[in-house]
Amino acid sequence: MKIEQKLYNARFIKRLNRFEALVEVEGVEQLTHVPNTGRLKELLLEGAEVMVGGFDKPERKTRYGLLLVRKGDVWVSIDSANVPNKIMHEALLQKEIDIYGDYDEVRREVTISNSRLDFGLFKDNKEYYIEVKGVTLVEGRQALFPDAPTVRGTRHIEELIRIKLEGKGAGVVFIIQRDDADILKPNDTTDRKFGDSLRKAEDMGVDIHAYTCRIDVKSGRIDIARQIPVSLGI
Repeated sequence: MKIEQKLYNARFIKRLNRFEALVEVEGVEQLTHVPNTGRLKELLLEGAEVMVGGFDKPERKTRYGLLLVRKGDVWVSIDSANVPNKIMHEALLQKEIDIYGDYDEVRREVTISNSRLDFGLFKDNKEYYIEVKGVTLVEGRQALFPDAPTVRGTRHIEELIRIKLEGKGAGVVFIIQRDDADILKPNDTTDRKFGDSLRKAEDMGVDIHAYTCRIDVKSGRIDIARQIPVSLGI
């Protein structure tokens, strides 16, 4: 996927709340939107090199959005509100991911029962539902999800289990928004309930996959790089 906004080099100063941070852009301190409600404590450090995207909307409270953070030699996309689903949608439309077999139609934000899931794949009388989770936390080349407790995430997994029990296809895809992970694990220390739900989902036949992302700041592209294994052991 192509990052739509023009990118600017910046320096991170501090996070003010879940949605706002202060950064320095071209020597000027700027209030910036943070498109990620996770903690990001290992990334959003004072003085960190970041990239922000400019908003061409004068009426906005914030002129920029915080999109990328440099961690060592790796750029990390922190936009969990948009990037994971855009990458997955593009991959499904172009059939870059071949694990779901053949399908004729891709629908976004599909409502089923009382839940809304990210994608539905359809062909004839076959249905397959997918929930996408963005991952930014990597420790020792292990991608961990979540980085903060997620009641909503657990509810999505439970919904996938219910869909699977009805005889439909169901899967969860973790999009690691960086390319320095070799395996994905549930972050049981942060949210054991989510990890337990994920293990139950695997036992019930829900598909669980994970992909890293390649980030090219020069071209402004973020694309799926490679599939990595998922380990659900405690």
